Amino acid sequence: MKQNKMSDLALRLSKNILAADEEVDFRIKSGTELHRKGFGRFHLTDEDGNPVKAAKISLRQKSHEFKFGANAFMIDSFPTAGQNERYEEVFSDLFNLAVAPFYWSDLEPEPGKLRFGKDSAPIYRRPPPDRVLEFCSRYGIKPKGHPLCWHGFHPEWVPRTDAGVKAALRKRLLEISARYADKINAWDCVNEAITRHPGLRGSTGAFFPENHLEFVFDLAQRLFPYNQLIYNDDSTWWNYQGDCTPAYMLVRGLQDHGLRVGGMGLQYHMFDNMKSDNCCGFNRPLDCRHLLKCLDQYGKLGIPLNFSEVSIISGKDLGEGDRFQELVTEKLYRLWFSHPAVEAIVWWNLVDGTAAYAPMGTEEGENRLRAGLVNFDFSPKPAYTAVRRLIHEEWSTRCAVHYEDGATNCFHGFHGGYDAVIETNAGKTYIDVALGAKDENIFNIKLPCKTSALKTKATKK
Repeated sequence: MKQNKMSDLALRLSKNILAADEEVDFRIKSGTELHRKGFGRFHLTDEDGNPVKAAKISLRQKSHEFKFGANAFMIDSFPTAGQNERYEEVFSDLFNLAVAPFYWSDLEPEPGKLRFGKDSAPIYRRPPPDRVLEFCSRYGIKPKGHPLCWHGFHPEWVPRTDAGVKAALRKRLLEISARYADKINAWDCVNEAITRHPGLRGSTGAFFPENHLEFVFDLAQRLFPYNQLIYNDDSTWWNYQGDCTPAYMLVRGLQDHGLRVGGMGLQYHMFDNMKSDNCCGFNRPLDCRHLLKCLDQYGKLGIPLNFSEVSIISGKDLGEGDRFQELVTEKLYRLWFSHPAVEAIVWWNLVDGTAAYAPMGTEEGENRLRAGLVNFDFSPKPAYTAVRRLIHEEWSTRCAVHYEDGATNCFHGFHGGYDAVIETNAGKTYIDVALGAKDENIFNIKLPCKTSALKTKATKK
């Protein structure tokens, strides 16, 4: 049987991403070591404050500080309870961040009729926020809200005047903040402002004020005083022009006006618009060197970046599409993870056959692009296996420290949470250790005299 190979289209799309490049490879390798790992140091005493002479400390990483996520839009959206349970299992096995939908048209389809509660009437791909938070709480996953403001997916009942839109936005943000500001830290505050075309106001229904970006950030920073407020950009961020890069200038302008922008989202949908070789603008994000230039530029803003909506296609027109998706996904995850400005990668649709604007379980519409990480029956695609291997194996630390009083007693590992077991002649002590990128990571631990099967806390400098 003739072996299936990647098509000429797949080879062209992946050429620059997968190209051998010693400089890119060096930046990925060195960046991962420098920015995703750190040193932790132990200091042990007994309960009387006397130094512990010797011990063995075994460490196993159990969580990541870096955020690996996906949208959680398919919670309770499959036809059977078994499918819904399987979705939660597969999601929680890989991700520590879940995006909850706050699209205005589906959250408030009629004025004042809010779909916050988990018993709200079902809408496909729009689980109520309370239900997503319930899921997150069950599995120890951090939630993110998306979006507070977008000129798309707004209700038809919103007034078509500047004053009317602002009044409706003010009411919306007030209601959301009252219920969720203390439950969801990270928010896509404004979505895709650059691709809102003011010249088409009225004909497209996107009747938003010219200054809606500034208006919403100003309002949000008062209603969400302790939350991360993110500007989320779509297909313009890779238009690199140095300090004149449009998306860079937009965020810099907000900062210069005293508005609190806590992060920048960079969407990465590898869709049909990247298949044309005649449009160099769309093909720039297919080049690792160009991606690094963009990340270095946005890093100058001094705020964390996140790849907020990632979908890598594996459609049939790519030949061996699953192999294409696997190779491209792994390379991009390595590059993004290694850059110091990036704090999160968020896959957009976990399961094939669940894309927007298409019947569930089919290969119609966007589903034909096959941009999920698992098949519709939840069997893992090669890209899922690659990402899981990176997160749970290659980027996960297990090590031991042979502790001696007066020695450095350090361990080197990826930032995140650890289970640690301290063994002395008196027995074993179990502790939790958090190795943070911005922390000093000196762990002062007082051991009880009889430590067998006890759990204590580490104090941290």
